[in-house]
Amino acid sequence: WSADFVTGVKYHSVVVPTETVLSQCVFFSGCGDPEIYVRPDSTAYCTGFPEAARRVTERPGEECIDSEKVSTILQSVRDACGHKADDSAARPALMTTGSVVEQACYLPTTPDGVPVMGALPEEEFGKNCFIATGHGCWGILLGPATGESMAKLISTGTGTSHVNLSSFRPSRFRKFQLVP
Repeated sequence: WSADFVTGVKYHSVVVPTETVLSQCVFFSGCGDPEIYVRPDSTAYCTGFPEAARRVTERPGEECIDSEKVSTILQSVRDACGHKADDSAARPALMTTGSVVEQACYLPTTPDGVPVMGALPEEEFGKNCFIATGHGCWGILLGPATGESMAKLISTGTGTSHVNLSSFRPSRFRKFQLVP
């Protein structure tokens, strides 16, 4: 369950094999914002080209994979590596001729791009109803601080001393209904 103002930004991703374990990650600004994260298992996680934010109707694990998005991601990886699709003889360390995994997921986001964290109005949602969502692509990075802050808020009624939750308060959104 989440609030009706929280939407999802759909991202596709591809995991591709690499010839060697690389030590760099690659991020681009513009042109679909492709990202390449190398992994110690001789693969690279490649993503980018997000869709517009929308209400999520696909169930987790049942997201439709857009083959054109996958092709676009693979082409951006080829371009980043400096070779053409037909340049198989001179492939660089990052191989993009095949993929190990093709997938899609939604990143939760809010209209202002700022996560929402805190207690929901007691008169509308009952006592002890809290929300922490809308972190977008920063969810994994912000997860530990969010978890600690919310645990402290739930257990003591105040947040942690190093995270000021006032900027994330749910009350900044007027329309607030829970949706499945």
